[in-house]
Amino acid sequence: MERSRREVELYRAAARVFRRKGLQQTRLQDVADELGVPRGALYYYVSSRDDLVRAVVETPLRRLLAQAREIASDNDSPEAKLTRLITQHLQSLAAEHESWLLLQCEGREALQEVLAIDLQELLRQYETCWKKVVAEGIEQGVFAAANDPDAAARACLGLVQGVYCWQHLTGEEAPEAVATWLTPLVLQSLQGAGRSVSASLNS
Repeated sequence: MERSRREVELYRAAARVFRRKGLQQTRLQDVADELGVPRGALYYYVSSRDDLVRAVVETPLRRLLAQAREIASDNDSPEAKLTRLITQHLQSLAAEHESWLLLQCEGREALQEVLAIDLQELLRQYETCWKKVVAEGIEQGVFAAANDPDAAARACLGLVQGVYCWQHLTGEEAPEAVATWLTPLVLQSLQGAGRSVSASLNS
């Protein structure tokens, strides 16, 4: 379901406050103050602070996982699938920038305590989609990272994920623009320089 503009603003504001004050120290009033609205206005979207954490962290991650599973299981070529995975991830980094920063900066234990889910398992499942595509490319002779396909997939995902630390993906650094130069870099590392991917992982 498409989220309203107000809902998107709420989740971004909440992620900023969670990062600034910490999960346990943040109250709904703090988020309301960040938005400049009465606290009661938040209850239209969430029922509690923990509900808000789920919306900010778990929901975007599950959405990205569902998209990755769909890409990994379709009939496109491995190169096309990897290109779509990269573009989709960059779009998520742009749309959910504050949430990704929170996911990277906040202790996983604290997040899991609030979310009551195995956050690491969700991330592992997402990584598996990338591994599946890379392994498929190796099996078809398209990719050359033969020594350790799992490490190659993790290195590729790590390269793309590193973009989260950029301040914004807008203008000349919009997701599609970044994908234009980043995708060939990832594909070339797999197609003709697989060893360099493993080396970068271990450096």
